[in-house]
Amino acid sequence: MCLSIASPSFYSRKCAFFVRALSTSSNKHADKKKIAVIGGGASGIFASIAAAEHSHTQVTVLEATGKTLQKVKISGGGRCNVMHDTDKSIQTILGSYPRGSKELNGAYRKRFTPAMARDWFEYRGVELKTEADGRMFPTTDSSQTILDTLMNAAEEEGVEIRTKQKVASITPYDNGFLVGWKDAEEPPEEFEAIILATGSAPVGYGLAKSLGHDLVQPAPSLFTLNCKHAIKEDGLLYGLSGISVPTARITLSMTTISGGETNNISDPSKKVKKKKKTTKLQQEGPLLITHHGLSGPAALRLSAFAAREFQEINYRTHITVHWDTGIGSNAEEVFEKLWQVTSSNPKRTVSSLCPIPNNQIPRRLWSALVEYSGLGSNDSNPNGILWGGAPKKLVRKLATNLVACPLEVTGKGTFKEEFVTAGGVSLEELEMKTMESKKCPGVFLCGELINVDGVTGGFNFMNCWATGFMAGHSSADYVHSSQ
Repeated sequence: MCLSIASPSFYSRKCAFFVRALSTSSNKHADKKKIAVIGGGASGIFASIAAAEHSHTQVTVLEATGKTLQKVKISGGGRCNVMHDTDKSIQTILGSYPRGSKELNGAYRKRFTPAMARDWFEYRGVELKTEADGRMFPTTDSSQTILDTLMNAAEEEGVEIRTKQKVASITPYDNGFLVGWKDAEEPPEEFEAIILATGSAPVGYGLAKSLGHDLVQPAPSLFTLNCKHAIKEDGLLYGLSGISVPTARITLSMTTISGGETNNISDPSKKVKKKKKTTKLQQEGPLLITHHGLSGPAALRLSAFAAREFQEINYRTHITVHWDTGIGSNAEEVFEKLWQVTSSNPKRTVSSLCPIPNNQIPRRLWSALVEYSGLGSNDSNPNGILWGGAPKKLVRKLATNLVACPLEVTGKGTFKEEFVTAGGVSLEELEMKTMESKKCPGVFLCGELINVDGVTGGFNFMNCWATGFMAGHSSADYVHSSQ
């Protein structure tokens, strides 16, 4: 017996006990159905546990490397940001997925909700805490807590985990599949169902393609922005590493050109004019200046939502930064506020008096912006230009640098706490209620292999838990219904 994956009360203590007791007491001597889970990451291990909860199912995890759950171990700086605030609305949570939000809607509302994911871990003794930014961690602040919980659950359910098992092929065969190995001397092994959970590993993309799937071109997501010119001496960000602002807005403007100098089909004598269209991609939130450029939630969210655009321009472009969205929406509005200081505090130097309320602009950043705008010290004013003597043109330039500060992006960096790839198997080729392939029945896909990715904050693991759970339960239903 397998309780429907749509049941929101599946992980209540009494129901979980009842289902397991009933399952183990019936059909004791039935042959076990074999399911292979290819990939021992977060989604693969979670899928294996879900599949093995079904009675009389033998689940085997095939991990190519020597260790499982490697991303779980290093995520969140070793603390494991296991999920995001489950008290937030589903709509709010889905808004943090640049790709896949529509398709995850049913899963997060019915089949494996964020609350169910939280209950799954808490039922197994993991105490969770929610931090101010919504990230959820084990109270131990150790990823080992999550790793041990997953591995213990897999062991309790009888999951077999094999490491250094490099899968080279999956071939449909009779009522199942033959899994072939990179080591050609090993004979292929037969399974009734396959769960592909290979993350962004190229071998997983190859296996999916061999089974008939199309791939959405993979692209890096969640990366920092390198600004090598701005961090050099005389650059705006020089010496500012470690400074952060709480309410910044970062903007990437993309100009696309449609049409061209081709003839009009209806009138060949006429030329079709090119049309330019500018699209602005923006994200707000805390922004951190690093030794290499920009990081923090605002920069990372932009890198995720503009992953394709950044890839197309080879991560070389120009952005603008609004350092404090609370001071005004445009340069003219901010200029008016700054110009008032020339009358109210004329004898103070511009660099020593920042009129931004609530100290949202750190002093060192303010001084750098003042200097960058031409209002710092010079030969005539060795101690700095006074507000009373500040030229209107330069005060206007300072206002512009506060709300639309131009910075050149020269490349992408690595966000060490979370590694995510956009793209993967097209969601149109999956039955999202079960995670079963529409191209090859009996194959189920989950986790980062599919075209779903979230911003930083626990959203990517939530995708792993939900799609892994659905793939696991659905694969078990499949092998038992096909007997």
